[in-house]
Amino acid sequence: MPLPPPPTQSAYSASVFRNNLNGEDAYARHQRYVSSARLYGEGKSEVSSSRRTEFEALKEAHQFLRDDEEDLDALPWEQQLAVKYYNELFKEYAICDLKHYKSGNVALRWRTEDEVVSGVGQFTCANPRCAYHPTSVLEDDSHPMPTLTTLELPFAYEEHGEKKVALVKTVLCPRCKRKLTWKRDKEKAAAREMESDDRETDEKPQTRRLEEPNSRSRDRHQDKHSHKKAGNIREDTHRSGSHSRHGRDRRSASPRHRRRRSASQ
Repeated sequence: MPLPPPPTQSAYSASVFRNNLNGEDAYARHQRYVSSARLYGEGKSEVSSSRRTEFEALKEAHQFLRDDEEDLDALPWEQQLAVKYYNELFKEYAICDLKHYKSGNVALRWRTEDEVVSGVGQFTCANPRCAYHPTSVLEDDSHPMPTLTTLELPFAYEEHGEKKVALVKTVLCPRCKRKLTWKRDKEKAAAREMESDDRETDEKPQTRRLEEPNSRSRDRHQDKHSHKKAGNIREDTHRSGSHSRHGRDRRSASPRHRRRRSASQ
């Protein structure tokens, strides 16, 4: 059936359209309304910008771990929204972001329902920046999934000015596991080097002290040996002198020497 003809425009509406709208189409009217709103509606935009959205309120009131015995009726609407979002999370395995692993800072969050259904973070690497994070890797036979390791981390964090510690379970591939312990391994290696240097510095004076008595005893032994040689030389000289005197006495006591002495007399 053909559509009925549009109703005829009244004289008043025709006058309004002719005087105020000047024959503009819908898009032209939209542009004019937006420009007038920007020009005359600055106060309204400031009021709207000062309002908080639900996402901003959720970011401010969200907590990584909450008490199960909280009374929702006594909480403000921001806290009620955060508790409702917290109850929808699955807190068995956490997603671990290792963007700043060299500084030792790690970001953890709980998995959503879609991630739990797809198996992300449980059957794949929990690091969202890893190549083995998406579930499409499980179906790709050209890149086999490496052996994943389930870790229970003591996660220390600060929330609303309060320091907290929680044990969080996460699944990582070998490469991301090395990233997680990168700073701690570096600190342990530096501590081992410092200990080895301290041991070397402590052992050097001991070797010197051990060498010094040996050198002194060697010098004393040499001094004693030289004294013995000098004493032997003196004894030899003394003995040779005594032999010469004894020889003279024998010559003087011989009869031939007596005859010469008597003849001279």
